[in-house]
Amino acid sequence: MPDSSPLLARQPIFNTQLEVVAYELLYRATHANRADFVDGSIASSQVLLNTFTELSIEAVVGPHRAFVNFTGPLMDATLPFDHKQLVIEVLETEHIDAGLLHRLKILREQGFSIALDDFVLNRKSAALLPYADIIKLDVLALNQEQLEKHSGYLKKLGLELLAEKIETFEMLEYCQGLGFDYFQGYFLEKPKVLSGQRLSESKQSVLQLLAKLNAPEASFEDIETIISRDPVLSYKLLRLVNSAAFGLPRQIESLRQALTLLGLKIIKNWIGLLAMAKLSDKPPELAVNALIRAKMCELMAAVQLPQAQCDTYFTTGLLSMLDAFMDAPLEQVLADIQLSDNLRRALLDFEGTEGKFLQAAITYERGQWQDIDWPYLAHYDLNPGVLTELYLQTLSWVDDTQLTLQADVREAKRR
Repeated sequence: MPDSSPLLARQPIFNTQLEVVAYELLYRATHANRADFVDGSIASSQVLLNTFTELSIEAVVGPHRAFVNFTGPLMDATLPFDHKQLVIEVLETEHIDAGLLHRLKILREQGFSIALDDFVLNRKSAALLPYADIIKLDVLALNQEQLEKHSGYLKKLGLELLAEKIETFEMLEYCQGLGFDYFQGYFLEKPKVLSGQRLSESKQSVLQLLAKLNAPEASFEDIETIISRDPVLSYKLLRLVNSAAFGLPRQIESLRQALTLLGLKIIKNWIGLLAMAKLSDKPPELAVNALIRAKMCELMAAVQLPQAQCDTYFTTGLLSMLDAFMDAPLEQVLADIQLSDNLRRALLDFEGTEGKFLQAAITYERGQWQDIDWPYLAHYDLNPGVLTELYLQTLSWVDDTQLTLQADVREAKRR
């Protein structure tokens, strides 16, 4: 039976420029992805305490805002949190009465922002609108006519609109056209594939680089030559390995020194990530998300395996998002890269330990904990509590590299 320690994950919320402006914090009382608790107020209280005290809000959401579900009774509590960073999310299941409206009025007067989740306009729900700042519309639950009517009416009231459950670029573009302000969902992982589409020159060059880096016959000297031919990548790599994320005891001043100290596999992974992050049509969060997934897979492996054997797990997590970077199906993209059969099966079919860990990392980041193969993970001393701790370690570690990655993307866009 898996440990029932609290689980915490986050889902990014983007603005119209596809920049992260907030995270919704996902909480469950057990590994099941359902409201598996008697008192919703206790569950929400736990995620607030975990995020703002035990874990540090900076480690979980950085400088961004945190969306957290609130029950009616929890709204009555004195909230010792920064009202500028916490967004109180009112679930559609809350009973709408004078008591709820009074609670929202008090919270607004205290400076908190209010978001209405899964909002559907009717006579009862309309009473909430004067107290709301952000309206979340489920694009899968509403049809096109309903989305147009809701967005048109709510925008006239001066409310900000958040489209949730965005799963394709087409839906993202459609909601952008309707005037939505924010977007939430798995769309970053869904490539926009057009019939007969060809990769752009920049994406082809990145794929060629990845193919060379992952070629079985690539030697130490080959990798050094490949990197040194691109002065921008060389500079970015040196800047990154000297950042807090690596915590090396001394300054790294050359590619050869970096290769020698960190090892060939680690350098190949980082050059691959930096190359993908150079694609100017991709939001910075995509590189960050790839890094989170890669590090999560590596840390899961490190629970039982020596560090030297964890590199392939990092690679698996990193390459699992190539389809989103390249706007093409993963199977098609991987056809141009020489990978081992084990790694290819892990990426495409979630086979082997690398594949199972990757699948667990993906379902964890989405908050779909009921889909995780807990009995399999138990053989590797991985339970819900351990995964939560590894996830938080991942976020803290990625935070040390995030500014460098985002600066690289902004620099590439200026060129």
